[in-house]
Amino acid sequence: MVTISDVAHAAGVSKATVSYVLSGDPRITQATTLKVQHAIDELGYTVNHAARALSVRKTKTIGVVSPAFHGNYLSALFGLYVYLLSEEATKRGYDTLLIGENDGFEAMHEAWSSKKVDGFILMDVKDEDPRVSYAAKEHIPTVAFGSPKNSHGLDTVDSDFAKAASSILNFLASEGHKEVILIPWSHTIFDQGLGYAWRFLDSAIETAKRLDLKMHVEYPKDDDSDPSPLIEHALDTHTKATALILHNEPATIVAPQVLARRNLRTPDNLQVVTVFPKQLATSMKISFAAVRPDIAQLSEAAVGALLRRINNPKAPTVTRYLDYPLTPRARVTSQLRRLRAENNHEILH
Repeated sequence: MVTISDVAHAAGVSKATVSYVLSGDPRITQATTLKVQHAIDELGYTVNHAARALSVRKTKTIGVVSPAFHGNYLSALFGLYVYLLSEEATKRGYDTLLIGENDGFEAMHEAWSSKKVDGFILMDVKDEDPRVSYAAKEHIPTVAFGSPKNSHGLDTVDSDFAKAASSILNFLASEGHKEVILIPWSHTIFDQGLGYAWRFLDSAIETAKRLDLKMHVEYPKDDDSDPSPLIEHALDTHTKATALILHNEPATIVAPQVLARRNLRTPDNLQVVTVFPKQLATSMKISFAAVRPDIAQLSEAAVGALLRRINNPKAPTVTRYLDYPLTPRARVTSQLRRLRAENNHEILH
């Protein structure tokens, strides 16, 4: 059986260094970490979590706290996040415990007080979230995987949704668009105060105003209804709009079929820009211009931030918003330029 001593010998480091790498200690350089990880992979070493937990007085488990219920599509997206968080934790010698929690923090409190976990990653973070204030008050190692207005001093990791909205609107303005449609998340998401939806919408409205872009916002009623009729309605109602912004993943999935039924090609007849995870964009062949957050990278950042906090509870608070650039689909055609020119002429006269 391969031991930690074997790994240390193969990597040319001490057993303590291997132990630090496995626990995600921030003092270890990236070069040393890669050397140790290579030795682990080559030798096929696996961590004995039970023995390790006893030796370091830790559970070697992190809690992923999320509402127990998600809509049909959000359940699939949530599953991808949980899988990648778990995969990243495993790489670093940790197990994950999924904790379903709808409104309060009772399950979170039970897991912490009974020493089931060493810390938490909070999913679906709201602007007024009792889990955030509880973790801060109790000084529990916790990462808010989201963008609340007030993190109460917790480490925070998220995609930069405000910057994504700004880059999309600036991109459309640079292409000559004057009137656009935005389909954001549903009223349900906004009513819950989920930060990612509000940060994007607030930034989009502010940027559109600054750029003198006319923007029509069409909200879905809920998360489970088919967004196709809403897209149809938006296009029928706002006939002068030459671009469609989708900050709604179910709408992004059905949009190609809607455009095909209407004989609209993008970007020739209608420019479409979306925010859609990199991992899903590839498998679902979403070819719109897009900001594509990398869930694997976000998961790595969230787990890394939590392990740093576990190993150094007094470290300065880290707020990390990952910026993903907009990838245009294609250059604007003369047909679309002519359409915009005609629309601009109608607006001016």
